[in-house]
Amino acid sequence: MTLSRLTVSALRATVAVDFDEAMPVALIERVREAWSGALAGADAVPDRVLECVDQQDDERLLEQLSTRVTLAALEHERGNAVLLHACGVALPDGRVIAFVGPSGRGKTTLSRALALQYGYVSDESIAIDADLRVHPYRKPLSVVRPNAPKEQVSPRTAGLRELPAVPLTLAAVVLIERDDALAAPVVEHLHFADAVTPLVAQASYLGDLPGTIVTLARVCERIGGIRRVRYSDAASVADVIEELLASGPAPEAWDGRSLAVVGTDGELTSADAVDFGDVMFVLSGRLLRRVEGIATAVLRAVDDGELESDAIVRRVLDEVGPPPQGDAAELISDVLGDLARAGFVVPSPAA
Repeated sequence: MTLSRLTVSALRATVAVDFDEAMPVALIERVREAWSGALAGADAVPDRVLECVDQQDDERLLEQLSTRVTLAALEHERGNAVLLHACGVALPDGRVIAFVGPSGRGKTTLSRALALQYGYVSDESIAIDADLRVHPYRKPLSVVRPNAPKEQVSPRTAGLRELPAVPLTLAAVVLIERDDALAAPVVEHLHFADAVTPLVAQASYLGDLPGTIVTLARVCERIGGIRRVRYSDAASVADVIEELLASGPAPEAWDGRSLAVVGTDGELTSADAVDFGDVMFVLSGRLLRRVEGIATAVLRAVDDGELESDAIVRRVLDEVGPPPQGDAAELISDVLGDLARAGFVVPSPAA
């Protein structure tokens, strides 16, 4: 039996927390206050149910509960949305800026500073659906403390703003980087090639999403590319919000592909690829491969059905021309060998 239940909205999931009957009432009230920004309606039907048992350490219980609710919400959204390890704020018109970075990069500090002026979306995780709709996760802010569990602070206690009463739509994805030497924030527009590695690293369950890295690339293209902001003081990022939303250079054309690879288990599988011509990014499972130079032309030829080495040589020569030095057939044979050793399914160099 449970003494009480707390039901919260987390991304698109509804997560119920059942408190053990031995849980002190004062502790339950602390949990309720911390999660007051994410309370679900009284009639909400939970997608996940978590049991919360008194651990004799209130601070650690609060921290662990935040992690457990987050993991339950991410698991619920697995394969249904782009899930970014990001904090986010919403402008009055519903446009959302997602600031992406690993743990310890300062996302909570940044969200706490910016959400004094803009609606607080999340300090940890953001879900983006196929229509670029953003699903908020107004969890407690997890504030780092020296030699202690993270403090769980409710948005209300932190003085953060409510969300606007309009649909939330992704407007920008921004990689964050602290640089104490900077007097003012610096905003850069990045090529997908320069952003894909940290983005993939901070995307949950990307390999379970239909299209995987191709879907991620489409999201980035639809919002005008990826930005990076470098800053020393989180509060100063508010000064460059409009710059973060401004249009950047036109994104370079690319194609999406599905390539045959050998998985880590030795089984044949497919891997989604984003092909920019001179560079290609291939994701299979959690493994991200970067392919450059004539190897991209070789993979395109194979993907288009060329299964013999001679035909691949002709196709590559038609596409990129003869090499500045050396024999084309020998060079492409070497590339085929390298690709095969990297796990790509290609014709034998000797074929």
